Amino acid sequence: MKIKNIEDLDAWKEAILFCEMIYKLANKLPIKHLRASARGVAANIAERFGRYFYKENLRFYGIAKGCLNEVKSDLNICLRIEYITQENLMSIFFKQIRLNQY
Repeated sequence: MKIKNIEDLDAWKEAILFCEMIYKLANKLPIKHLRASARGVAANIAERFGRYFYKENLRFYGIAKGCLNEVKSDLNICLRIEYITQENLMSIFFKQIRLNQY
């Protein structure tokens, strides 16, 4: 399949689902930074889509991966202070692993 639009990218679709999961979880937590980090994953994949130079593409993918790591760090803190359960964490990490495959 030829990729014509951002909506054709599997990585972007997964990032949107990941962001949705984090938004739902973040509504229950005092750490609102989670939303910004999760949104950053999909946003940087989308911004990369509009770029035509290889080095620019790598830069935005790197930023997206950094956003994933921010979410992971915040969620580990939430687990340690018992805002979320191990099951919550594992379901989100599974989605993050899928995103890292792109």
